[in-house]
Amino acid sequence: MRALVVALGLGLLAGGVARAGDLTDPVWAKAPDRADWAKAYPADAAKAGVGGAVKLKCAASAAGLLQACTVIAETPSGQGFGDAALSLAAGMQLKPNGLNGQPVAGRDLIVPVKFDPALLRPGTVVVNPDWLRRPTTEEVLQYFPAAAIAAGGHVRIECVVTNRGLVDDCKVTEEAPTGHGYGSSALAMSQLFLMRPMSVDGLPVGGARVIIPITFAPGASGARPESVIHVLSGAPWSAAPTLDQMNAAFPKRAMGKAQSGHVILRCGLNGDRLGGCDKIGETPPGLGFEHAALSLVKDFKVITNPKADRYGELRIDVPFDFRDPSLGPQQVEVHNPVWLRRIDPNAALKLYPDAALKAGYRSGSATLTCTVVHDGSLTGCQTELEEPAGMGFGDAALQIAAVMQMNPWTSQGAPVDGMKIRLPIKLVAAADAKADAAPVPPPK
Repeated sequence: MRALVVALGLGLLAGGVARAGDLTDPVWAKAPDRADWAKAYPADAAKAGVGGAVKLKCAASAAGLLQACTVIAETPSGQGFGDAALSLAAGMQLKPNGLNGQPVAGRDLIVPVKFDPALLRPGTVVVNPDWLRRPTTEEVLQYFPAAAIAAGGHVRIECVVTNRGLVDDCKVTEEAPTGHGYGSSALAMSQLFLMRPMSVDGLPVGGARVIIPITFAPGASGARPESVIHVLSGAPWSAAPTLDQMNAAFPKRAMGKAQSGHVILRCGLNGDRLGGCDKIGETPPGLGFEHAALSLVKDFKVITNPKADRYGELRIDVPFDFRDPSLGPQQVEVHNPVWLRRIDPNAALKLYPDAALKAGYRSGSATLTCTVVHDGSLTGCQTELEEPAGMGFGDAALQIAAVMQMNPWTSQGAPVDGMKIRLPIKLVAAADAKADAAPVPPPK
């Protein structure tokens, strides 16, 4: 029996299976994103709008890292594209083994690296995505909306792609028919997509956007799900596994065979704890990632609403993004953080700097860089940018960041501890704010 789904939230993890390929068709686990490419882009060539193409010859380590890279072709020459490509190679990583099980250790490969002026412009859309994994027909049924009509529906979502090929920060751009839950179900199902992190011709996908069409159809036989369940994706957590617990759970038999693993569990609720979990997806299969995810279920605690009438019927989709700990720390990307706690707007108004009012500024902003600790709070924040400078907006932003708390488990399925974030904060003066207002102590 299949279940109709009422999608109550978002969960944006993608899971995937790399297609078979040898070192003439590298299977990438990670590539620098478009922002890294733009930073490496030779300054004079960027200013002139000149593109370039480079081919590197590298050797692969057991972990899939690139070693002993040399430039074997560079067009045009003398513009710095070769050195730029070499600097990017340090952030590239292959799958340690292909689907045929053949290790890449010690083997040579040719790595194309392309520089296109479009990399310097934000908002670029990947036109022909190279999907490593898309939802199967069986998986689509797991997200079939409860209010679906017999004819089915069609949705387009637009998402940001991470440097690992996952998708995040998805939004519905087209939905037909409306009012039947197809858009919400498509957003929840986006966690099942995984793209090749670097194109065959050497362009990155991380940081670009991708448009994904999704069709909900009852199937060739006309069969449709029969029962109705309510599923929450992107749950708010008061407790979640730590990075050390994730690393400890990484399956021993997957070491050296899979740089990462992706699992989605659909669990019930017993109070604020998870239980009765079923696997929705696992990639790659047969290496123990499902068991690893199940071993971590006990470490979750959801923030519940005791007044919700149907909380006992609720199911929660929980994503897991496992990464081989032997490969060292890897940056967790969050394009759309979920905040559990923000400063009260009235308290924020009282923090507006008096110096800015005296100078006639009615608004200002600051961008902070912070480290996220395991419970989602921020530490070590520093002011990166302040506009206008010297008016106190940086200090006000630091006080605001001190009370903010992020969901401790990302929508891709990873703990936030150790993550670095850039936090833009804008302040606007109250309509009746005066420069001689008495100072107000910062919020506790």
